Amino acid sequence: MARNQGRHRIARRTKIATALLGLSIAVGALVVSTTTGDPERAAADEVDRSQFVDITKVRPNVEKPEPGRNASTGSFTVDCGRNENGHFNPDNFIAQPGVRNGAQHLHDYVGNLSTNADSDNDSLLGAGTTCRNGDESTYFWPVVRIDTAEEAAEQQGGQNQERRQDGRDQNRDGDRNRQRNQDDQNQQNDQDQNNDEQDQAQLEEPNADNELAGNDGEIQRPAVVDITFKGNAREKVKEMPKFLRILYGDAKVSTNGPANARESWTCTGFENRLIKQYPICPEGSDVKRVHTFPSCLDGDNIDSENHRDHIKYPDENGECANGLTAVPELTISLTYEIPRQIQVNGQYKVDSFPEEDHNPFSDHDDFANVMPDRIMDRLVDCVNEGRQCRE
Repeated sequence: MARNQGRHRIARRTKIATALLGLSIAVGALVVSTTTGDPERAAADEVDRSQFVDITKVRPNVEKPEPGRNASTGSFTVDCGRNENGHFNPDNFIAQPGVRNGAQHLHDYVGNLSTNADSDNDSLLGAGTTCRNGDESTYFWPVVRIDTAEEAAEQQGGQNQERRQDGRDQNRDGDRNRQRNQDDQNQQNDQDQNNDEQDQAQLEEPNADNELAGNDGEIQRPAVVDITFKGNAREKVKEMPKFLRILYGDAKVSTNGPANARESWTCTGFENRLIKQYPICPEGSDVKRVHTFPSCLDGDNIDSENHRDHIKYPDENGECANGLTAVPELTISLTYEIPRQIQVNGQYKVDSFPEEDHNPFSDHDDFANVMPDRIMDRLVDCVNEGRQCRE
């Protein structure tokens, strides 16, 4: 697989220099840290090797409900490409409307061509699409990257350089500590300045290589992007309302807990088992992410305050709870041709918020329905009539 390693080394040197500059600026704290969390580890660059699991050692765990008499058993697949046009940004207009780099990690987009932090219902309409059938919906998920051992070694060298600088700074901190005791107000002012600098760094835009602090490496374009809508095991589905927003998974699982997180990872040929770790696939099998969205809607609501209360998952029998109605169930499947040695070495990762440290359990996906009515009508008819349709 071709690779431009030089550009990523330059990006890391830039970040190391920035971190050292931050150390020289921040005055007044006993120990000054310029990275989030423990200074003995990388700031969301490396992935814990325990997060990689041999998929062949995982027991099948995916159970699908048996269709009932009134089930809607069809499917409707939309071809929106693989982001060949390079539509990336670190925004999320659903969760962080109007905030540039609100996600702090890079998203891959297909469908609507205009999606960014400032998107709203009006801007999405008529903006154009990558979908062959004219579906202007927006589909987006965090990118997957490869980070080679050579780059990891260089990064470790940068960390060692930072630690040596930390040691020199700590020696100077003894003198600063005595000065701080004479002037507590200056200490507070200096700490506030340091916090402001860290907040500004968190809102840093991607560089020319679409890298962000803590999220770097070669972006992997999916070999296959499958966007398929299915029915419900107990009832016919109704149309999704225009501009319906749906979230899959939880980008901040470490902060919020596992309630909304989903097991997303598998390998081709092993789709009957999903795990919350990164899979190591056997030869001839590819890494795969499977994102199945909730599909039981509360009336015609297109959103809710937490972006979740308006739409829920069916129960283990495939039935929607009282008061909820089934709409088409969206599943986005993403397949990546990642060399097996890269998998074994633990050198691929999903973009994440800094505090997640590329936790694979933080995998997530977003969807906003901007389908023209004629396409939604075809979708619902196809699913309810038990046909397999592709557009």
